[in-house]
Amino acid sequence: MHPGAWMAWATCAGLVAFTTTNPWYLAVLVAIAWFVYAAQRLDGPAARSFRVFLLFGLVAMLVRTALVLFTTVDLANVVYYLLEGARLAAILVVFGTFNAVTDPYGVLRLAPRRFHEPALAAALALSIAPRTIEGLNRVREAQAMRGIEVRRMRTLPALVVPVLETGMEEALTLAESMDSRGHGRGRRSRYRPQPWTTAGVVTAAFAVTAASVFLVASARGLGDLKPGTDPLGWPTVAPALVGAALLLAVPGLFARPRP
Repeated sequence: MHPGAWMAWATCAGLVAFTTTNPWYLAVLVAIAWFVYAAQRLDGPAARSFRVFLLFGLVAMLVRTALVLFTTVDLANVVYYLLEGARLAAILVVFGTFNAVTDPYGVLRLAPRRFHEPALAAALALSIAPRTIEGLNRVREAQAMRGIEVRRMRTLPALVVPVLETGMEEALTLAESMDSRGHGRGRRSRYRPQPWTTAGVVTAAFAVTAASVFLVASARGLGDLKPGTDPLGWPTVAPALVGAALLLAVPGLFARPRP
């Protein structure tokens, strides 16, 4: 699928998550992200990015809530920040899905010449998680062959240090490769533009529609997008908004890309 379609999908899904703290809508969005990931994930280390960002999201939600518990015992405040943490977790899950289904260098090719440097930085940022996961797996396999088991805090440096060292070496190799291709000296390779397919157009159009519905509902105060916590009560759900969110699941209905 065209990288621009995935950028539109991720941006719109992030907007949907940003407009609400309702746990029901967020749960639907996370389920949709998992469905898209399962159907469209790329082969290789990038496929594991979803689980990594899902874990980060859960940790962020729990840490945000735990910090509030140290400063207050008011149940309404705890629930409020728990819902805020759930929104952050949903955004991280969307980003993890985008990372798992998109080639970061495909995103780089979309950037105009004058924005090539910021796009390159963004592409490298997207590749951090897959590179780290790949390096972690290589180090663990090498240590397992040597009979080293990383199970306690004392043996953690034996895993972290090689991963960081490998990351530095790969960064230097990438910098040397960029320098040899004249990056930053006014030269840039020209790429054949990737055509938009029907799947890409439909994905982008439906994603924009879903985000537009949630933005309008947020502006008009409809659908209980941000349920109150004082007094506490069960948040309500608008079927129309659930239907709009389900439009983001459309890319999961298309065939999985072949390597």
